[in-house]
Amino acid sequence: MKRERKLELSKKLREQLGSATAVFAVSYSGLNVSDMEDVRNSIKESGGTFNVIKNSVVSKAVEDGELSSLKEYLKGPNAFALSFDEPADLAKLLIAKEKEHKKLEVKFGALGGQIIFREQIESLSKLPSKEVMLAQLLATMNAPVGGFVNVLAGNLRKVLYALKAIEEKKKEEN
Repeated sequence: MKRERKLELSKKLREQLGSATAVFAVSYSGLNVSDMEDVRNSIKESGGTFNVIKNSVVSKAVEDGELSSLKEYLKGPNAFALSFDEPADLAKLLIAKEKEHKKLEVKFGALGGQIIFREQIESLSKLPSKEVMLAQLLATMNAPVGGFVNVLAGNLRKVLYALKAIEEKKKEEN
């Protein structure tokens, strides 16, 4: 590949990395073309990208950025999956594809400028979706308020029960 082409690719990759929420490096050695296309199409459908990129191009793209520490892990053939939305969704997809295609191996990644490794990516893949987490947070925030309302309503109920008992007693007396 000519030097100008490498510089152009690294510049384009730098722009993509700047807008990506997460980057995952995957080893694809021994994967046949149809399996590779399956992985690529699945990631593309989920809103990400999946490309085989030379380590030298990636190294040049991350050179002075917050992901510069990626350079020391760029060994062997790597394909890079970029997430532009929810990192957990892409992590789930990659872990699922890794189980489906035995020759695919998730190696490392970067999330929020920090390098993460296989175990952390697997943990990330086990997180619930953003919507579920927001619902859980909202339920947790509403619980004390709901309890307080219940306590206040309990006092009103007691007053109503007392009034109802007085009303029934007066009916019996008449």
